Amino acid sequence: MTQIDAAGGQADVAALAERVRLLEAENARLSDATPRRTTDRRGWWRGLLSAVVIVIATILVPVSIVTGWARLQLVDEEAFVATMAPLVDDPSVQGMIIDETVDAINAQVDFDQLTANVFDGIVDLGLPPRAAQALGLLQAPAADGLRGLVSQTVTRVVESDAFSDVWAGTTRAAHRALTTAATSDGGGLVVRTDDGVGIQLGAIVERVKENLVDRGVGIAQLIPAVDRVIIIGEGNNLALIRTGYALANVVGWWLPVITLALFGLGILIARRRSTAVLGTGIGLAVGGGTLAITLAIGGAAVGAVAGSLDISASALDVIYAQLVDSMRRTGLVIAVLGVFVALLGWIMGRSRAADSVRGTVRGLNAAARTRLAARGLDTGAFGTWLARYRVLVRTLIAVLAVVWMLSLRPLSFGDVVLVIVVAILVAWALELLQKRTDEQPDVDGATAGVETTDASADESAEASIPVAPKTGKC
Repeated sequence: MTQIDAAGGQADVAALAERVRLLEAENARLSDATPRRTTDRRGWWRGLLSAVVIVIATILVPVSIVTGWARLQLVDEEAFVATMAPLVDDPSVQGMIIDETVDAINAQVDFDQLTANVFDGIVDLGLPPRAAQALGLLQAPAADGLRGLVSQTVTRVVESDAFSDVWAGTTRAAHRALTTAATSDGGGLVVRTDDGVGIQLGAIVERVKENLVDRGVGIAQLIPAVDRVIIIGEGNNLALIRTGYALANVVGWWLPVITLALFGLGILIARRRSTAVLGTGIGLAVGGGTLAITLAIGGAAVGAVAGSLDISASALDVIYAQLVDSMRRTGLVIAVLGVFVALLGWIMGRSRAADSVRGTVRGLNAAARTRLAARGLDTGAFGTWLARYRVLVRTLIAVLAVVWMLSLRPLSFGDVVLVIVVAILVAWALELLQKRTDEQPDVDGATAGVETTDASADESAEASIPVAPKTGKC
């Protein structure tokens, strides 16, 4: 019997060794270099096309942000007023308006000549020579005093709260004129002319004139109407601005959607989705960061532009910062979002660290589902459906998150964080509700185990019963 068992054991070892040899030969055949090269070359165009699409989408990111901002300013009156109205509350802008308004009044009114005419009229009334001589000595101080009074009145008007309301109202009217294209120059404080975009001083001078008359300075009635515009944008850019605003209503809405669709297409056709997602994140970060850096460089060049326009550099810097602040913040937010997407693409990759992260997450989710099932949670057919179509569910969550971001205008960093956190929580909750067959307890195995245990217990019990020794007696 022992020899038979030994022979059978040797046969089993020989059969196992032969099986191992056959498996090694099969593995070597499957690992042959020539078939692997053929497989790698298959579908190479998908990777190339995916890369081209993602690069195009990356280039469109800053353009999409600018056109989206232009459309918002064009079609949303409240957004336009919110951008332009706060400018008048800045001391630098107020100082520019005051200086330009006083210069415009001085250019239209010769206070020295005006005072001389008034004093000559008084002398012609028949004053004594000594009185006329004394009056002549007061002519220059009177002209200077009148100029100072006008300057003080202009300052008081521009710095008053009432002027802020006037500025906001005329800005709103200018936006309505722009959107309806009724005139080429708007008709408010912020106007567009053939020479460029500027600030109309006529309304300010009229307010100063009314204020002086109300204070009893009758000579202010002699101040003529002033038709002067402070150009804050060069005229050679006006055609480009008009063209951009004409296209903004359509392009400003669709271009961001097209850009995101190109990123999605690049991911869809890619051979390695993880690489495409990583490239998409890098593209978003590069596109948004490039716009933010470009706008920062433009702010540094404002001083040179102010010199050519002969206006206050500090005021123009405030105007530029107010105009581009929304675009700059959006660019930074998109860059941060890109970093998050790139991190997600890395986690989806094939590196050992990414595999370790995914394994840890899967283990935690499986343990959580097991505990929930032990507590009586049974999602039934819905959980089975979630497990079967989990890739589709995750894709839908990502698409809905993108749609949510598109509806938030302007997009802020807090909005991005909120959307990401909500999307992660929803995806995690649906992961826990999945009902996976590979995680269900083996009922048959458990039953068999119980039966085996019971049988062993019976055998042990039976073996423990004392048996009386056989004797020859009945």
